[in-house]
Amino acid sequence: MEATLKATIREDKGSPESRRLRTEGLLPAVLYGQGMESTSVYIDAREFTNALKTDAGSNIIFNIELGEKEKVTALARQIQRHPYKDQFVHVDLIKVDLTQKVEAEVQINYLGIPTGVKEEGGLVQTINNTLRISALPSSIPTSLDIEISHLNVGENVIASDIELPEGVTLANEEDDSVMVIVTLPRAAVEEEDILGEGLEGEEGEGSGDGESSEEAAGDDSSEGAE
Repeated sequence: MEATLKATIREDKGSPESRRLRTEGLLPAVLYGQGMESTSVYIDAREFTNALKTDAGSNIIFNIELGEKEKVTALARQIQRHPYKDQFVHVDLIKVDLTQKVEAEVQINYLGIPTGVKEEGGLVQTINNTLRISALPSSIPTSLDIEISHLNVGENVIASDIELPEGVTLANEEDDSVMVIVTLPRAAVEEEDILGEGLEGEEGEGSGDGESSEEAAGDDSSEGAE
């Protein structure tokens, strides 16, 4: 998915100028990559925000119109948000070549209710909800659906288990990070520990009684022999 943005080169830089731009509905940005010099620009904040609301999210391909003649294909990276306002404050626009692979973070959608939840009272613990992949800019998936209904308690899905679309690979081919796992609730684990300790205690008491009986029997035998 693609969107077009007009970018204007910033002559003035610094925090005061950036604040002024944001009050006018503009978003400060920097454009660089693929052999071009880093260039400070500003873009329309609303157009940028609306572009990110598409299915492609932050992986949308931007066709940047820089001036009247220059056009740059870019991806948005290092998107900075205001700490408490619902607005962006700065973005890095990275120039890319559509024929060369890039790395991207893709959203993971976990599908199904695990067997360990339905039959064993387990809980789904999500460790990572994004996956870092490598693909051509035009082949970056919107998201990845992962089926987890087969998981039992104690089982998990790691990054290398995920089946990726053709032309898409893990950014780190040896990535074995855990994505999701099915665990028992803490209360159930603690109850098992308590029951286990109780059983160990009962076994210990039984052994002690046995030894005492044998000793008593031994004493009676000795007295009879005398």
